Amino acid sequence: MTFLDTGILVGAVLKSHSEHGVCLAALEDSERPFTNAHALAGIFPANSTSTRSPHPSAPCKTSVGVEALMLADYETAIREAHSRGVMGGGIYDSLHATFARRKKAVHCAYAKRALMKISSLEDYEQLAK
Repeated sequence: MTFLDTGILVGAVLKSHSEHGVCLAALEDSERPFTNAHALAGIFPANSTSTRSPHPSAPCKTSVGVEALMLADYETAIREAHSRGVMGGGIYDSLHATFARRKKAVHCAYAKRALMKISSLEDYEQLAK
């Protein structure tokens, strides 16, 4: 199972995205890809200014499993983020990592600073710092 974060989903959906090909490949090459509803909602702001795609989540709805976050995900992410010194928007990476851990992700694909595909949840959790 491969968790896909917002950055990969945005890049895969937007054909005009500078890393569209790489993000789409990450989506297509992922084994049993999944994400959470928060990440799926993150596609909308990036896509709402583009008229190239009829629906912001269209490619994801059929090929990516989507599940809602639980209250426990938020509680765990906030507690762990506080203890690790996570600041600002890093809480969202912590929230995604908490969800991916609960779902027993084997791999995580993300886009941050430079596009990467990484092979472990532990590496992804380090991004939140």
